[in-house]
Amino acid sequence: MTHGSHRIARMTTGLVLALSAAALSGCTAFTTDYAVLERDVEPADALPDAFIEQDSGDVAELSSARFVGEHSGSSLWVLRGVDQGTVCVLAYRDETAGIMACGGERGPVEMSGPAGHFVLVPDDYPTPEGATRISDNVYALSP
Repeated sequence: MTHGSHRIARMTTGLVLALSAAALSGCTAFTTDYAVLERDVEPADALPDAFIEQDSGDVAELSSARFVGEHSGSSLWVLRGVDQGTVCVLAYRDETAGIMACGGERGPVEMSGPAGHFVLVPDDYPTPEGATRISDNVYALSP
């Protein structure tokens, strides 16, 4: 092998190692967790019939809904999004006051509407400033 071939081989090996390290660290460093979505389904997790009738299920996997609490008359759920790597938060007061927002699972996902102003964050995410904790993942924000 000539000096030039050795140099190309070393560069190729270095590039392969660097890309492998980046890929492996990407799989672990950016993994987020929503433990609430991993727990068994409970009766309280059932979504309101009126919401199910209005929603086509094309944004969130309705069967993945997990009830996380209530705030100012609105019930709150966390759901998996239909698109891989997305999560959703639903705030529902009644047929006229409900809102759902979805976003990347690295969060945060913020929404505001007639049912309230909320933010969804991954497990171990810092508490949003001035927020009221509803669950490990959902916080109410002041309007």
